[in-house]
Amino acid sequence: MNRSRGTVRERIVAAARRLRSGSGASGVTTVVLAVALVCTVFGAGALGRADEMSDGNVWLWSSLTGEISRVNGHSGQVDLVSRLPESAGDRVRVTQNDQYLILHDLDTGRMTAIDLNRMGFSGRVDLGGNGDFTLALGEDTAVVIDRRTGEVQPVDPATLQSTGERVRMPAPLVGGAFDDEGALWLGVPSQGTVAGVAASEGEVEVARTVAVADPGDDLAVSALDRGSLTVNRSDDELTAVTGTGDPVVVPSPIPLDDATVPDRTTGDLLAVTSPEAGRILTLSGIEGGEPELGSITVDLGDAGTAVPYEGRVYLPFAKEGLVRVYAPDGVEEQVVTVPDAEGDLEVEVREGHLFVNAPDSRSAVVVDPSGRARVIDKYAPPPGPGGDPAEPGSITDPLPAAEPPASDPGPDAPAPPAEGDGEDGGLPLPGLPSAGPGTPPRPEPEESEEPEEPETGEAPGAPTPVSHEAGDGSVTLSWSAAYSPDAPVQRYVVTWDGGRTTVGGDELGTTITGLANGTAYRFRVTATNRYGTGPAAQSAEVTPSRGAPAAPDWVSAEAGGDGTATVTWAPVDGAVDYLVSTQADPAADVADRTSTGTSVEVTGLRPGSTYTFSVVARGEGGVSGEAASSAPLTLPETELGAPAEVSFQVSGGTIAVTWSAVEGAAQYRVSPGGDGAISLETATVSGTSHSYQRTSGRCFSFTVHAVGSDGTAAATGTTSPASCVLDFG
Repeated sequence: MNRSRGTVRERIVAAARRLRSGSGASGVTTVVLAVALVCTVFGAGALGRADEMSDGNVWLWSSLTGEISRVNGHSGQVDLVSRLPESAGDRVRVTQNDQYLILHDLDTGRMTAIDLNRMGFSGRVDLGGNGDFTLALGEDTAVVIDRRTGEVQPVDPATLQSTGERVRMPAPLVGGAFDDEGALWLGVPSQGTVAGVAASEGEVEVARTVAVADPGDDLAVSALDRGSLTVNRSDDELTAVTGTGDPVVVPSPIPLDDATVPDRTTGDLLAVTSPEAGRILTLSGIEGGEPELGSITVDLGDAGTAVPYEGRVYLPFAKEGLVRVYAPDGVEEQVVTVPDAEGDLEVEVREGHLFVNAPDSRSAVVVDPSGRARVIDKYAPPPGPGGDPAEPGSITDPLPAAEPPASDPGPDAPAPPAEGDGEDGGLPLPGLPSAGPGTPPRPEPEESEEPEEPETGEAPGAPTPVSHEAGDGSVTLSWSAAYSPDAPVQRYVVTWDGGRTTVGGDELGTTITGLANGTAYRFRVTATNRYGTGPAAQSAEVTPSRGAPAAPDWVSAEAGGDGTATVTWAPVDGAVDYLVSTQADPAADVADRTSTGTSVEVTGLRPGSTYTFSVVARGEGGVSGEAASSAPLTLPETELGAPAEVSFQVSGGTIAVTWSAVEGAAQYRVSPGGDGAISLETATVSGTSHSYQRTSGRCFSFTVHAVGSDGTAAATGTTSPASCVLDFG
């Protein structure tokens, strides 16, 4: 970890600990609360309530504490909390449905999956912090979208491992969210189109393409309940695609040069924010075929993107820590204040409510369909061991400003003791008698002139992911080292139905024997340091068996751009999937990957480091054969950049493409786009120009990537402006 980043993170987390525990809280209180949270979340208590994961619950991120809190939208109460300590202080994008929770750390590029059905950390993938990645989550499918390169990869929402072949679309892409009918909507500006991508049974395909603009126009896309809305910033038009009919085009009365829309819009009212014009456009009646355009004039200043909800428009002002609420006719109806808000405000409609989260503070707000706003204290202890249910946030009458709970003592007040048997509330501490009838009072400690500040620290994170290889009556498990900056991991505990084992804190795997062939098992792994036990990471279901596939042949690895490598191998008879493990020199934490095909892209690698990749074929139930390894692969020391400029000219039947040179590039890869690309092929050339002969099509664009001396192409390319040729005669 970068030292400066680690130092900042340590200060942030230390400050957050004081906020949660109260400046006057004792070390005992802090430890008891930590135990209570662990017991309540992703432990025995949570497992017993797995079937209560019902509609109305939404997870909200708290950056300072590195915690994710489950909030009931109806009561405004936190009922579950879990920790992702390695992301404390970072920007984390939360994507969720009733089955899965995906946490995307935008600063490190790491995605972490939580299986809400079983309440365990279940998957991890490292995408790097330099791309433009997003994850779209449907009912039971997930898709990782690299908007910069145009790659759309289906993944298992529980493990984040690829489930099928990726689709490559002309880059860059915009948008990326599912509608209620299961279509994933993406804008393709270089083609002037929006694409409806179908995702099912682990595969993705482009099911529908609709022309909504000229190729090369600047677009923004929002997925609707059915279809999509495209904002054409170049031509000042709004285009709605619904059902299977023709798109509905609505000219904008104002410039849309810098207009924004949310990635997902819920309900019949649509909103487009245009900061330069100082206006918010509203659009309704799309489904009925009679679009009605409205306008709200407002001093946008540093406002964010407006979000429509239940016939009103909610406009966040992060610096002021508030959200202004407007009727479609422009009348300001309400101001929702987020107490003590700092940093960004995230506004999202989920589970029939609108949530306003301030990730850098303890507060959030939930708004119900009537407009009532309720303050959420994300730091309030959840119900269960260590604390009674927090008082619900106060409810306001419809449309006035939200108010904080009356019982909230503020961030600097000491935390009140919870009811319980322990001295400071919560769980009684081992070795200490419980207070009660007949128990003599404990002597008060003598006052010290200089009382020592109690030592505080955090339990480890989850050791995600947990990989498995099944054998004859046995399963071999491996996991990543748990994040534990405050103290070394002392032990890892592995549990399963009918068993439990413990290994040392410096061990990252174990083999479980004496299992029944043909019986399915799922394993959970927790890490413990001197401050407590962290949340559980879980394996996929695995079934021991005698039969095992052979080792793969022809395992090889090729370096890609931006810290990636592509590993390939020959197919193995009887293999259901393949487990790919990475060994690094110097050592590095690279998560295992799985693939149902014969290749996988491994991300999160370091330039200049040497890697060896091992591939194991797995049959039904995860039964595994012998591993086969690639030759060592050393990644290039430096990453190639992208050309500063790409342009082209059409003269008669010749298309001349030119670009600026990139330092360190040996060659360049030129990829045609537009309808004219049908008859043109990708070319790899030396120099800074290339010519094509035009045979068909009239619209063109070209993307150029630099290529190193080892044949590795840069992850980032530059695309020329698109233009169309007018033919006369």
